[in-house]
Amino acid sequence: MIFHPTKEENIFNLAPIPVYKRVYKDDIVTNRTYQFGLNILDAEQRRMGQELPGQYDYERQSNYEVNYDKQDEWVEKHELQPIGSRFYVNPNDFLEAENSDVEVINRRIKNGFKELIATTKEPIITESWLQYYEPTEGRGHNAHNHNRWQFNEERPNMYSGGYYLSDGEPIKDHPYSGVFAFHIRGEKHFVRPKAGMLLIWPHDIVHSVEPFYGKKHRAVINFNIQV
Repeated sequence: MIFHPTKEENIFNLAPIPVYKRVYKDDIVTNRTYQFGLNILDAEQRRMGQELPGQYDYERQSNYEVNYDKQDEWVEKHELQPIGSRFYVNPNDFLEAENSDVEVINRRIKNGFKELIATTKEPIITESWLQYYEPTEGRGHNAHNHNRWQFNEERPNMYSGGYYLSDGEPIKDHPYSGVFAFHIRGEKHFVRPKAGMLLIWPHDIVHSVEPFYGKKHRAVINFNIQV
């Protein structure tokens, strides 16, 4: 399905839910943040006795298919529930890191959110985590949303989003590799990630990630934001 932007060039309507989409093309901030997070993850995994590969490692993947204990041990000690070979950096507070490039991305997200909902109020990022998908065969993310409330609770004006640091250089043999999908009224609406892409949408919209086949890590900063 092809989306037709509204008068606000960074906003498109998703049947007819407004979604913010903008691509920042300055590679320096995005690339440095990608490496900043990867360094943190690499150090933490080495501390736990794991090695983080820089590219797809067939032998390592084959070993995981037989014996997942090392991977699961690292995850369990961090109280995380990943699907496949996804890893997280600084769960729930990555955008609060004392790093100049992270601060730039933090401001971009807040400015995009203010544009989307047409507010002058300063938003609050309530959760943020940097997520890496290993360059392995077919790791994706099942359909879910970021709803954090019970039915009887008053809900704030909350949105969710992602800022992509790397698309992972998808393998061309898999045209939907790592593609992001909104699930609306029984249909999938696809958005192909790019480095520097910012997406923001209402928090209760169901979304997923198609199985990823790539040459390097696919990386995205996920977040929830509200006024």
